[in-house]
Amino acid sequence: MTGRAVVGRPAELDVVDAFLAAVDDGPARLLIEGEAGIGKTTVWQAATARARERGFRVLASRPGPSETRLTFAGLGDFLAEVTDDVLDVLPAPQRRALGVALLRADPDGPAPQQREVSTAFAGTLRVLAAETPVLVAVDDLQWLDLPSRRVLEFALRRLETERVGVLAAARPGGDWTSAIVALRATRIRLAPLSLASLHEVLRTELGTTFPRPTLVRIEAVSSGNPFFAIEVARALVEHGEPAHGSAPLSVPDDLTDLIAGRLRRLPAGTRRALLAAAALSTPTLDLLDRASIRKAEAAGVVSIDGDGGVRFAHPLLAASVYATASIADRRAVHRKLAARVRSPEECARHLALAAGPPDEMVAGMLAEAARAARERGAPDAAIELLELACDLTPVDDPATLDSRRLELGRLLSEAGDPHRATTVLRDIADNARGQVRARALLLLAFRSETSQAGDAVRLCDAALEASGDDPNLRVEILAAASRMSDDDVGRKATYAHEAHELAKRAAVRPELEAYALLALAEAEFFSGRGLRYDLVSRAAELEEAAAGARQDGGSLHRVHHYEEVRPSARLLGILRIYADELDGAREEFERERDAALAHGDEVQLARTLIRLAVIETRAGNWQLAETYLAEGGQILDRTGQEWLRCWLLVTRSVLDTLRGRTREAHAEGTAALELATAVESTWFVADSQVALGFCDLGRGELAGASAWFARSSEIAERIGVGEPRLLRSLADHAEALVGLGELDAAEEMLAGLDPRSSAWAAATGARCRALLCSAPGRAGRSGRDDRGGPRRTRRSSDPVRARAHAAREGPDPETPQRAASRERRSRREHRHLREARGARLGGARAGRTPPARAAEGVRRRAHAQRAHRCLPCRVRAHEPPDRRAHLREPEDRRGQPLARVSQARHPLAGRAGRAHGDLERAET
Repeated sequence: MTGRAVVGRPAELDVVDAFLAAVDDGPARLLIEGEAGIGKTTVWQAATARARERGFRVLASRPGPSETRLTFAGLGDFLAEVTDDVLDVLPAPQRRALGVALLRADPDGPAPQQREVSTAFAGTLRVLAAETPVLVAVDDLQWLDLPSRRVLEFALRRLETERVGVLAAARPGGDWTSAIVALRATRIRLAPLSLASLHEVLRTELGTTFPRPTLVRIEAVSSGNPFFAIEVARALVEHGEPAHGSAPLSVPDDLTDLIAGRLRRLPAGTRRALLAAAALSTPTLDLLDRASIRKAEAAGVVSIDGDGGVRFAHPLLAASVYATASIADRRAVHRKLAARVRSPEECARHLALAAGPPDEMVAGMLAEAARAARERGAPDAAIELLELACDLTPVDDPATLDSRRLELGRLLSEAGDPHRATTVLRDIADNARGQVRARALLLLAFRSETSQAGDAVRLCDAALEASGDDPNLRVEILAAASRMSDDDVGRKATYAHEAHELAKRAAVRPELEAYALLALAEAEFFSGRGLRYDLVSRAAELEEAAAGARQDGGSLHRVHHYEEVRPSARLLGILRIYADELDGAREEFERERDAALAHGDEVQLARTLIRLAVIETRAGNWQLAETYLAEGGQILDRTGQEWLRCWLLVTRSVLDTLRGRTREAHAEGTAALELATAVESTWFVADSQVALGFCDLGRGELAGASAWFARSSEIAERIGVGEPRLLRSLADHAEALVGLGELDAAEEMLAGLDPRSSAWAAATGARCRALLCSAPGRAGRSGRDDRGGPRRTRRSSDPVRARAHAAREGPDPETPQRAASRERRSRREHRHLREARGARLGGARAGRTPPARAAEGVRRRAHAQRAHRCLPCRVRAHEPPDRRAHLREPEDRRGQPLARVSQARHPLAGRAGRAHGDLERAET
């Protein structure tokens, strides 16, 4: 139907014009739907022609039924005319991944991930759209190969403002249109043509006309389907059917039978050549019988382009040719084509379709083709080829079969198909023996790590039993078990030490010894022994030695690791966050963010953005932290990593509490707790409880805060956490207990904060001890008021006033000198407040005098400072020194220091500042 004029579709062409105009304002999608033969391709061709007339850059693909199994065939069509100077703009990892996928670059080195190929394609669209509008056009979307469809769907979900339009024609139903429909695509459903339109189509295609009665019968038989109508009319002309009368037409009323009858009238040699063309993914004259194909062209079945490419006049013709051939004829033609095609993947596919019973030679070729597809960044194609290889592997070779099925489970796991991966790996674990079973169990443990840590450790124990005496495998399992044992620090340390000792005794691979060292460094930190830089540094040296040496069948634990980011650097960055070495942590995760973006790894990018948000929250850069959380949330909306969403909610809850948005913080903390409970994550449950406690502390609800902190402390005690900086709730819990008057409990809580262990412990511990020392009932006070009744500590919803109130009711009896000094300070403070209040009320807002504006500035800075002074411990302890200095020394409009004035304006500042002074000394 190439080059046909559009007949009877004026409304549809108006929709096409509106769609193309909308691309100027941003991404747009148009889906043309209809049954086979209704004219989708005709409208699609008209749309692409109009796009070119408007100056669009058109990236088009017209796949056929035989191309659905060919890796990146559609992607190659899209980028066939895109030159290297466009691709050179992409980051190096993306440029290499796209080159390998399209067979333009050597596949040496690490195999590219599909996400890298997808990100590179999205980046290419952005580069092209910056110069001119782009139209990505796919005819017969249902036959686009799966790797190319994945790449296209990935790009569609990430286009936001770029001038990129997507035009697709597809048969209704199926999952191939889901991505376009989900993105609010405009849809055109093609209806049958009218009688007048059919008359024009038949006149144009066949060069003849029919009387109205015959035309009415053609319309009735074809139901207004133009392709069906053309075939009916062609049969009438070939059979010499009279053009008059009311008798039924002597043609089949089924389109398939009609096409099959037409094909049967061709010579046998032509039918064999057409069968070969239908079996090829990209048929060309070089692979076919030229004379026979020329006869098919004369019969209107195929067309031949200038480069020798052969295309069927309609996909239904190709489908009919293949469907009506016998099984023996199909196998024979596939066997011949396997010897002619150049692509190893296509050769293996033809051999598989030509094979009967299991054949190890064919299975081996399919396994090798699967490896090649994996190296091109097409895991879906690799999975399909490997499944064929497993089906054709003889059952009397169980070792080879189990090995291939293990690799199949690994590919399914990496491709994001957890259900099928678990099914395959469970079957191996239940039926295989030895190291294959151990590796399957370890892969199952990695699959369970993020959802059910207890199951993951049990699977590691079972893998150890099946691992035999292979030191490499045992070290990997032990180290993995340690990294997964976050809910039992004692067990975590035991596994880590065993892995480390075995790695030292045996000559294991360098990357596995590094893995064991990192597991030990993490276990040491969790146990409260600090950050072991020596272990991390040695692991980094081993990783450097092992760089580029990893082969297939090697370690199973390396996920989301790039050449730019080594596992040791990532773990060091994580531990530095806990250890408050924020500058070093920030540097590491900014580098990892850039690497994740370059590789298109959104799973790792989401983790990295949340970690950066944690860093900036503790550093006091709250607006930047908000930005990171917003970006991370957008990624989680696309990827659906619910367990990571729990972490994001916890971080956002803490940030909102610090910014005074306690209502939002409480809602986020509650949602995080519900999600953590649902995914059975002990650590996220504890983190959520700490966030809720921190929120209640900020709202002045001390009893609620203490209850939440107590619950998280119970979890920490059960886990065996020896490092208080992991949950960071001790100081806040002690503060809540002081406010509740539970001083002994607060003192016991502070015993866990050894000031010699870290700057955080020294700073927060000193401040809380100051609050404890100034609390009622300490230092010999009886806890009674002046009238002999019990002293009452007023509860306040304002944490600033609550803390100042606790500090004001200090326990030490006043000497006459202190009383006189206090009276002088009080008079001075009240005088400043009266002056500021009078200046504020005495001038209109629009016409304040300079002294009034200065007084207003003093008042605002005083408010900011006393709010800062009463921030929770964790914030003040981690604010940059220059930020704390700025808040301590505000300036007026003339640049003069106002610290003394602003402190004096708050009548409680002098007393509440005593605790602050202890904190300042601890920090310095």
